[in-house]
Amino acid sequence: MNTQKQLLAENPTGNKVYQGTREEWLNDVADFFYNRIKEEYVPVVPRENIKLSMGFMPTGNKMGNAIGVCHYEGHSTGNYREIFIKPTLGASNLVECIETAQVVAHEVTHAVLPPKVGHGPKFARIIKNYLGAEGKPTATVAGPGFTLLVKDFIESLGYLPHSKMLEDKIGKGSTTVAVRCTGAESCPGSSDKSIAQGWGLIARVSVAVYRKVGDSFRCMACGSSTVVELPENLRKDYK
Repeated sequence: MNTQKQLLAENPTGNKVYQGTREEWLNDVADFFYNRIKEEYVPVVPRENIKLSMGFMPTGNKMGNAIGVCHYEGHSTGNYREIFIKPTLGASNLVECIETAQVVAHEVTHAVLPPKVGHGPKFARIIKNYLGAEGKPTATVAGPGFTLLVKDFIESLGYLPHSKMLEDKIGKGSTTVAVRCTGAESCPGSSDKSIAQGWGLIARVSVAVYRKVGDSFRCMACGSSTVVELPENLRKDYK
């Protein structure tokens, strides 16, 4: 008897799936944005000097929560600009593919500019005003303008052949509870990442504190109501 589990389809939607590898899909999407940017701006490096792959982000306070990163020539022995897209991004429907493409566009915008530009005005003009992304320059998301720009291209290209990976939440996160402020941009404790997700301050409290307070938390920064997110592996403790 065959006891092996049947593999699930990477894109269980019945829609057109890209006939190639994940890396090839990322590079085709990068071509689309590079050529679009080149219509209005002069890239500081040729397209062949920009490489793309899927991979987890570097660790550390600055990069641990990133979903895309552009490494400049100083990090590459081949003198390339290396872009990595986090594999926890989705691809099972058009919306997910467009948001993954937006991360590619964000990092390609970094790659066509000098390193010291960062998320400054020139970067913002390209990613937001020209490509149509929305949100703060440090944490852009696909808006209506971006979706209109890329939707037909993604549908013609096909969905990214990828099943998003799930991050291991066992360990540190299992001993704390996330408390998310509903105040969004009005909250003085918000960050670029929290605003992009639609929240104000995102704080973490110990399980012991949660047991005492329950769901009656107020935001520590602005006093707004909150949503308490209990880690899945701890929810049985409170049933």
